[in-house]
Amino acid sequence: MKALNYRVNSSRVPIYIVDSDSTLLAQLRGVTKAAVVVDSRVAELYKNLVSEIGGVDGTVITTFQAREENKNLDKLEGLLTFFFQKNIRRDSVLFAIGGGITGDLSGFAAAVFQRGIDYVQVPTTLLAMVDSSVGGKVGVNHNFGKNMIGAFHQPSSIIINTKFLETLPKEELICGLGEITKYAVLSGEPFFDFLEKNHVKLLNKEEKTLQRIIKMSVETKKRYVEKDVRESGIRAHLNLGHTVGHAIEAATNFNKFKHGEAVLIGLVAESHIAMHMKLLHPSHFERILKIVRQIARQSNEKVPLEEVLNRLNYDKKIKSGKVRFILPTGIGRVVIRDDVSTKNVTDAMKFVASDGLLSIT
Repeated sequence: MKALNYRVNSSRVPIYIVDSDSTLLAQLRGVTKAAVVVDSRVAELYKNLVSEIGGVDGTVITTFQAREENKNLDKLEGLLTFFFQKNIRRDSVLFAIGGGITGDLSGFAAAVFQRGIDYVQVPTTLLAMVDSSVGGKVGVNHNFGKNMIGAFHQPSSIIINTKFLETLPKEELICGLGEITKYAVLSGEPFFDFLEKNHVKLLNKEEKTLQRIIKMSVETKKRYVEKDVRESGIRAHLNLGHTVGHAIEAATNFNKFKHGEAVLIGLVAESHIAMHMKLLHPSHFERILKIVRQIARQSNEKVPLEEVLNRLNYDKKIKSGKVRFILPTGIGRVVIRDDVSTKNVTDAMKFVASDGLLSIT
């Protein structure tokens, strides 16, 4: 089986894009002791698979309710306690089966348990397949912000099984398309043009189109990861849409918008900022706005504007006391700027509200 790979220093991380459970089961049978963390919703939907996993010698399983409010230090401690109780060792392997929340929490547990054990990402949502499972960023949330506590810990492999998408709800599909749209803006015309022409097929879960867009997204992300493993430079471009998006999530206690939805809103807001700073031509802004309108859901969820502005002050990309925004300057081009004014952000939030993506208070 041919795998995509990305390299981190001297290590190679294989990424398998498959349509069956055989690769996962083969890797499980290849280790002496394995801990498997499964999203409880996935465990319910795929009982036969979980049963088969539980029958593999040396494997212990725990389920996790993958909600944003559960991605915290208390749940991390509970997971580490489970490892001790089940005699997980430094030569054991952790398998994280679920979406981005499961992968982030489990990956962080793997990073800190006995100073680091191997783990395998098995993403089950479109967002996790194209984004969070790749690159080794793991962690948990804090009241002061999303993913504020974490580490860089690369998986030993990533198994993307597209069969999991058959049961994925539409809102989760849209969530994944939020990150995919970000990649399209970052990557350039061929990717963006493909998304413009095929977003309906993606929303309808057309298998070949999904496989192609996953591969395109993974290839885009791995290029950034290989150039900048620890996000000290160009990898920060992957935060396009996230500065405002994360602030919206935090300002609404992580329970009003799914991450990919917030990224879509953030992408429009940051594109609006770029246009009004005369960095982005209006025609490019309109293309970005149009594709987001075709993917995102309309919402009247209330978002407190002052709290969004406050949350920006806790963004991880702050440098020398200034918030750094990733702003598009064209399809395929972005720039990092730290001179975005409060008025720029306020006007952008008012625009996304007028476009029906949220309501501000």
